[in-house]
Amino acid sequence: MAEKKTWKGGRLGPFHLGKRYKNVGVDLGRLYAAHNVHTGDAALVVMPGDRTDWEPDESWRLRATAESEPPYLALEVEQAPASGRLPDLSNMLDLLTSAVERLEKNEEARAHLTGGSVSAWKRWVGRMKRLLRSPRGLMVASLTVLALGALLLWPLFWGDSEGPNGERASAGALAVTEIPAPAMVDLDTASVPAITYPLPARPFSDQAKAPCFPKSGEVEINGGCWVELAKRPPCYEDQAEYQGKCYMPVSAKSHQKKLREPHSVQP
Repeated sequence: MAEKKTWKGGRLGPFHLGKRYKNVGVDLGRLYAAHNVHTGDAALVVMPGDRTDWEPDESWRLRATAESEPPYLALEVEQAPASGRLPDLSNMLDLLTSAVERLEKNEEARAHLTGGSVSAWKRWVGRMKRLLRSPRGLMVASLTVLALGALLLWPLFWGDSEGPNGERASAGALAVTEIPAPAMVDLDTASVPAITYPLPARPFSDQAKAPCFPKSGEVEINGGCWVELAKRPPCYEDQAEYQGKCYMPVSAKSHQKKLREPHSVQP
């Protein structure tokens, strides 16, 4: 029953091993304070060594109970091998009894076993610490930090939007200062879309702004470019009414096209 390697702590079955108790006798093996990772309950774990007279060949799971009123002792078997032998059960209980006997005067062991369960929060913190000590945990932590950094920096680099005339504004600024026009007239097309609404005090967000092009029939009103229509009030429902006349807003796209044309001359 030689030891294959030196155990340095960590997970063993459902138990997380903590402090190792020294000076308990080489015939016992290695004795650890432990906690059940699922319930947080305190436990003792014995790992038989090469000088231990016995080690388990079968898997058992037991629960021991002692009550004072009325007094009784109980040994509950939660899991046993189908061909389990009672001598193996007896040897297991003898080894555990020997472990407890050698810790009878150890105040630290008494505090561990009687201190109650570890809370779910402390178990979670313990898992995170163990994870961060591993290479895989460091990689996961690094990726998490990078992802959070990207989310925080996203608005600084991609949070602005570009307006129709090339100006940049914050996401909320355009919605507050400008609104899109209900309909547009594009002077580069033959169609003039024909809602009645009063002419606004400032240009629409997608409307061409002064300076306007009078030679194209544009007039400047309240800083925006408009086309006066032959129609007189009552105007059609998609036209603006202003001082007894009907108007349609000029689209900003038509101005951009004119500015790209070499022969266009701005008055």
